[in-house]
Amino acid sequence: MSFDAVTTFADAHWDSHARRCIESFDRHWQGVRLMAYRDAPLGAASSWLRPFKARHAGRPTTNYRFDAVRFAHKVAAIELAYAAGTAEGLIWIDADCVTHAVVDSAWLGGLLGKADFGYLRRSMMYSECGFMIFRRGPGCDRLLRRLVELYRSDALFQLAEWHDSFAIDHVRRQCEGAGELRCVSLSGGAENTKHPLVNGPLGARLDHLKGPRKQAGRSHRHDLSRPRSEAYWKSA
Repeated sequence: MSFDAVTTFADAHWDSHARRCIESFDRHWQGVRLMAYRDAPLGAASSWLRPFKARHAGRPTTNYRFDAVRFAHKVAAIELAYAAGTAEGLIWIDADCVTHAVVDSAWLGGLLGKADFGYLRRSMMYSECGFMIFRRGPGCDRLLRRLVELYRSDALFQLAEWHDSFAIDHVRRQCEGAGELRCVSLSGGAENTKHPLVNGPLGARLDHLKGPRKQAGRSHRHDLSRPRSEAYWKSA
């Protein structure tokens, strides 16, 4: 199975974390093309992002759960990359992720299996959407069409929370309930943790520098729910 990947970031975030993401991707990913969108080109390319941001620029942003404008960039980037790519699958990777070991198509395909959509399920809260896998086809066509429509129509604001993970969970449940989408959790045995990327199968090759971890340059040892054997984690 072949893959493209996509991420997006603001110019102001290049030095704090996006550079680390891009450079580690280039160093370790094999046979996967990365599409990296900065804010201005993303806004120019998307048919709905700029009008959405203009309509909602005055909404409060102190609580990330209601920061609709911030997370709209992610949805717009995924939509554009999904339409533009030619590979069988598309990977979303947050720009605060770091790759510390080789990532290739065989490993990625093994994570997805026969599913259409792979995501980091969390049993006690909304999913962690820092890393997702979309198989191009009818299932993810519907998923992304419904997701984008939340933003185009402003139906996003009818949800209890307005960030990307809550919106993606909403449309995923709709598609799964209708039998239109086959999903797989990428969390492995870490669904009961708040940081499933580093504690599950993805942690063997990736780290996710959420929040203050960006200043540290890596996740903390106490983020691990159990010891990991990889060299990267042993040096934490």
